[in-house]
Amino acid sequence: MPSDTTHSLRQQYRDNQANLARLRLLHDAGRVLAEGQESAISAVLAYTLEFSAFEACAVLMEDAGALRVHVSKGPVLPHGTRFPVQGILSAMLKPDAKVMIRQNSVSRLLLPAGGVAGLELLFPLIRQGRAHGILVLINRKQLAKPAPADMLTLGTLANILALSLHESPATANPQLNDRIKQISGLLTAREREVLSWLPHGLTNADIGDRLGIARGTVKIHVERIIHKLALQDRTQVAALAVELGLGTSGTSDISPARPS
Repeated sequence: MPSDTTHSLRQQYRDNQANLARLRLLHDAGRVLAEGQESAISAVLAYTLEFSAFEACAVLMEDAGALRVHVSKGPVLPHGTRFPVQGILSAMLKPDAKVMIRQNSVSRLLLPAGGVAGLELLFPLIRQGRAHGILVLINRKQLAKPAPADMLTLGTLANILALSLHESPATANPQLNDRIKQISGLLTAREREVLSWLPHGLTNADIGDRLGIARGTVKIHVERIIHKLALQDRTQVAALAVELGLGTSGTSDISPARPS
């Protein structure tokens, strides 16, 4: 059997390697964000997955009373998807929000919709006393909770990300926000879901598979969207979504209009 000294040296080596991995994550994240490249946050999420045991992660941004997927990696909602703030996610946008650990719970982000996450971590992205978004790490299978040092590292990473986020087009431009609300008031909840997938260039069958509805039902929803928005075809609908800043790829959903 190895001596106590040998065991101690091995443990010290493992600790040093773990500390090195934490420092490398923060160093690499800080480096790419400082370079200011458009894909910087995407690179940070890639580093985060390499560092952790999670299979997916995303940065969500507060967007005129809703949440928008700013960047995502893994089997989660794609970049640009926009959805109403509800439940746990709403609590994460408060100024006093704390890190949340969820186990064996339905995740709003996992694909297919309604997927159960074995472990989900949510870090509020707070800048100047205001929550601008959420960093989410997800794994479908159960995982052990990260060690305190790893949680501290991920929390520090969330603070770094918060400093790099910018306002969404709708937040920066009230006219766009008003137009989004106007369109939201014209469409049903299911029509808004269908609208969120049109800019992907998916077929009716593809959209139906994602939403769990028939191809013919999708066709009806598309026709109603075109009619309600006074457009000519689904291409114009997708173009309108991009023009309004509902997601740089035109993939965002719009939240229901709030009663006045």
